[in-house]
Amino acid sequence: MSFFADPTPYFDKWREQGPALIETPDGQKTWMISRYDDVVQALSHPGLSSAFVPGGMLNHTDPPEHTRLRKPIARAFATRRVEALRPRIEQITNELLGTWEDAEEVDVIETFAYPLPIAVICELLGVPEEDRDEIRRLSGELLAPQTMADAFVRFAGYVQQLLNTKEPGDDVITELRDEPNLVPNLVLLITAGHETTVQLIGNGLLALLRDPVVKRRVIDDPIALPEVVEELLRYDGPFATGIVRVATTDVVVGGVTIPRSSQVTVSLGAANRDPSRYPDPDVLRLGRDPHVTFGHGIHYCVGARLARVEGEIAFGTLLRRFPELALAAEPEWRESFIRGLASFRVRPKP
Repeated sequence: MSFFADPTPYFDKWREQGPALIETPDGQKTWMISRYDDVVQALSHPGLSSAFVPGGMLNHTDPPEHTRLRKPIARAFATRRVEALRPRIEQITNELLGTWEDAEEVDVIETFAYPLPIAVICELLGVPEEDRDEIRRLSGELLAPQTMADAFVRFAGYVQQLLNTKEPGDDVITELRDEPNLVPNLVLLITAGHETTVQLIGNGLLALLRDPVVKRRVIDDPIALPEVVEELLRYDGPFATGIVRVATTDVVVGGVTIPRSSQVTVSLGAANRDPSRYPDPDVLRLGRDPHVTFGHGIHYCVGARLARVEGEIAFGTLLRRFPELALAAEPEWRESFIRGLASFRVRPKP
């Protein structure tokens, strides 16, 4: 079975090796960090740099530039602002699910998992509704290695044109308009603001359909939804292979010395399945220790609260409206460093 269909055997092998120079499933040579404690250490290590891509994008900067860029963006995604979005997210969710009522079969990705987070992030940022299809296309190309460079140029061009023509409003783009490096960071916010949540909804719903006990808990006990979302994020998050760093000096992680200038991959997916941290890691179980799906340290995801709220509303609303939801066909996994489903067909009703 391929890495994209089931990365678990790879996770197990990487953790058994410990920090080691390996070849990833896509053929890259990298130092792989995969045990939970090593991942936490690596994500906080000042000798492992994020600033290996020029351009001033938040996730590719180190302090002090990172600190300066992050503060206004984090403020724009503050908990109070995200919580105020709940009624609107619920409205969008119910509108999308309304199209399922008379359908014998639907694709979760096309009809729900993509449209919901795209609508939310576009409204929050201030991106016109008519541009959502273009946003989806550009984001998809940005996440594919063979089209990434060209897609970024075109995406940046779109964002610059939006900034030149957009009227001020009650949105994040207006709030951040005078901040430095705004174009690349809006590309990041638009893409990360929906792509990872797409996978949370798709991967998470699939896990729930394969675990009727936890699925029933979602339906019967809405208070448990935050715990359910946390466990789904741990169980099958979007960053299976991991995130990349570069060693600016010789770095010791897990008792192993990684030479200066080495590429390092920090596998969040493998850390989240580490049995030394999570007993029976391949089983859904509520109430576990915190996961690292959103990262750790200074690069902890600024949109984490928004993703959690969308997940709570998406799973709770969907399964209460369609408690007999069932798989219609085996899902298909896409080949991407963002782990997610290409096709996920279900039957809303018996």
